Amino acid sequence: MIKFKHIRSRIAFTFLTVVVAIQLAGLIPLKYALVKHANTLAEDQIDVGQRVFVSLLQHNTQSLKQATQVLAADFAFREAVATNDAETIESALESYQGRIRAQIAFYISNDENLVVGTSNAKAILKSLDARQAIIQSNAGTLQFDIVDDKPYQLITVPVKAPETIGWIVMGFAVDSQLASQINQLTHLDVTFVQKTNAKDWQLVSSTADKALSNLLLKTVADLYRQRLTLHSVDLNDQTYHLKIRALHETPDEALLVVLQGSVAPFTQDLNMLFKVMLVLTLIGVVIFAVLIWYVSRKTTEPIAELVKDADKIAMGDYETEIQVSSTDEVGYLAKAMNSMREAVLQRSLRIQRLAFNDELTGLSNRLAFNQGVHQAISTHADTQQKLSVIVINIHRFKPINQTLGRDFGDDLLRHVGQVLKQHVLSEQDMVARLDADEFAVLLQHTDQAKATRYADKIQQVFEQPVSVQGQAIDVRTGIGIALYPDHGVDEEALLNHAETALQESRAKKSPWIVYNTALEIDQSETLTLISDLKQAIQHDQLLLYIQPKIDITTRRAVGGEALIRWVHPEKGMIFPDQFIPFAEQTGVISDITNWMLLRACQVLADFQKQGLRLSLAVNLSTRDLNNMQLPAQIAHLLSSHGLEAKALKLEITEGSLMQDPERAELVVKKLAAMGLHLAIDDFGTGYSSLAYLRQLPVQELKIDRSFVMFMDKNSGDASIVKSTIDLAHNLGLMVVAEGIENEYVLNQLARLGCNEGQGYFIGKPMPEKDFSIWLQRWEGQNEIEIDIGDDLSFAINPLEDNQQPSDPFKLDNI
Repeated sequence: MIKFKHIRSRIAFTFLTVVVAIQLAGLIPLKYALVKHANTLAEDQIDVGQRVFVSLLQHNTQSLKQATQVLAADFAFREAVATNDAETIESALESYQGRIRAQIAFYISNDENLVVGTSNAKAILKSLDARQAIIQSNAGTLQFDIVDDKPYQLITVPVKAPETIGWIVMGFAVDSQLASQINQLTHLDVTFVQKTNAKDWQLVSSTADKALSNLLLKTVADLYRQRLTLHSVDLNDQTYHLKIRALHETPDEALLVVLQGSVAPFTQDLNMLFKVMLVLTLIGVVIFAVLIWYVSRKTTEPIAELVKDADKIAMGDYETEIQVSSTDEVGYLAKAMNSMREAVLQRSLRIQRLAFNDELTGLSNRLAFNQGVHQAISTHADTQQKLSVIVINIHRFKPINQTLGRDFGDDLLRHVGQVLKQHVLSEQDMVARLDADEFAVLLQHTDQAKATRYADKIQQVFEQPVSVQGQAIDVRTGIGIALYPDHGVDEEALLNHAETALQESRAKKSPWIVYNTALEIDQSETLTLISDLKQAIQHDQLLLYIQPKIDITTRRAVGGEALIRWVHPEKGMIFPDQFIPFAEQTGVISDITNWMLLRACQVLADFQKQGLRLSLAVNLSTRDLNNMQLPAQIAHLLSSHGLEAKALKLEITEGSLMQDPERAELVVKKLAAMGLHLAIDDFGTGYSSLAYLRQLPVQELKIDRSFVMFMDKNSGDASIVKSTIDLAHNLGLMVVAEGIENEYVLNQLARLGCNEGQGYFIGKPMPEKDFSIWLQRWEGQNEIEIDIGDDLSFAINPLEDNQQPSDPFKLDNI
């Protein structure tokens, strides 16, 4: 049963279905009648052709008989027969054979003592049972026979003097000439086929094309056995009517003539007539459909207006009154809906107060806060601005409540709620009470710096005793902070992470804590993983993965970004976000960096042996940029592996630069002085600016995937990417885009002038041994040539590929 969104659609569909059904009811029988008529015409053509064929054979028989009788009545010929002058008989037969265009000619006496034939007939006479031929044929009749595997028409005429003393036999080959003669008279294709004791069915001659004749030969045996007067077969996607007549038939031999006519010529005109009627029918249906749609729309317009009003009510608009303009049933329905709207409005206001407000403090409750955060995230997703979720807990509230009474505790909660509301940063910010002594604050358009300043302000406010019911009370708070999108992309994740940070602030007795992923790791497990990670580096349990990267303009493969994996002997595959955070905290990240640099140089050396010049890029962490010995270590690795400095590319994140800018700048300049290619990774997610980056000797910017992934859906992202590309090019920097997920984004980046790109659309991260396979497939797919003399670049980053294509999350580390 079809369901319709609108009544007018149901009305239009019903009437249109009836009209179409009526038209089809007329067209289908018409089509059937036209097809039947075409077949009837084709059958009539076959019948007429058969009669013409029979008449032609009778005419040929009479003509050949008269021509042969002239020779039989010739006096000289009969005298030669009477004297058994074989030489004269043979000469007369040869002369007359050429005159009537016969292929064979011979004379047989009654006693068969005298058998004389022309040169063409002598070979045939050896295999011909002359007496049987004479007995089986009447004088002057046309006989078809297969002699020496060839079909002939045979005319037998007696020689009398005055009694019959012998017989003249003339043979005419069954060939294309006879088939063409029949075809010209009947306009049917004529095909002769024969079967002998030694050979199966074979084609003698045909006026049809070779392909059609071969198809017909394959089916003639089955058709012949059916013994039908008329056959209908499909050959070369066309229907043919066939008449089959046996010209010669014995248990071992058969000579058949097949008259064949196509139905197509008769159906063409009838099909054109049917198409014209079909077009006229369609035009009528379209006109009728337009009329039906117009009438149904005018009929249902009042109901459609009521549907819109009902949609407004469903969306929560209970204040707009429904206008009543008719006095019929629709008007009564509108009045009833108005009454319902008023009742729903009153109930919704009451429910909203109970569902979204905290009755004690008058603040929003947890449900309202979650909705507020959700709406804020939806807005910030388009503008790529940050927001903060702050969870605040009152220390020692339970003892206060038990000692000074519940009423005192309630007044204290109200006072804290008002203080929080008074110190929010804007009117769009939101304060809510989540639980007994726990509050939450949503700060719009707030980064980490603003959020921590707000936390400091709250701490300062409560440093002075609070007066409640005329009694001074010392209030201490713990604060947890989570930022969008750094710490979560939905309200539940942000609130959970803020509460996790709050618990950490309690444990460490810190005024406030900003969430980070290290807080989620169990400490005992962390210690175990740290020990295992050190063993993994020593026992080669780390793997190198590569994600391809291409030139966006030419789509030529230029390398890839390599990533790190840890295959734990007991826990299996461990992804970077599970061990890099605490590796940063404990200093093990330096060992990982050393492993990555060594492995990168080994891979470069292997490719260099294959005649390829490649450049790999290693992403450096904050600790690495504070290591003054790093330039010397890299120089030693390049030298020991026989590599040039430009063979290694180093990527640094904005966050790592901003931790200790002076020391990081010094290390970066030393690396650049060595000739190493430097790139800024995840540009746009930190706090640096192009003005600051201009002071650094970098050659490349990598735009973070969070700006690239949704360019096809978010015009704001596309604008940010375009501006970044233009500014970077003005500073002489090359631009690489991460997170290319589809062909549209790739083409859009090409139009914006982006230099290189990578993402799941181009290729997912793969083991280094599989990269050459990908390279071959990519070359074949895009028909590109890889110039092995150019520099191909690979960027090594152990974390980025762990995220899903739709997740812009990325840690700032190796």
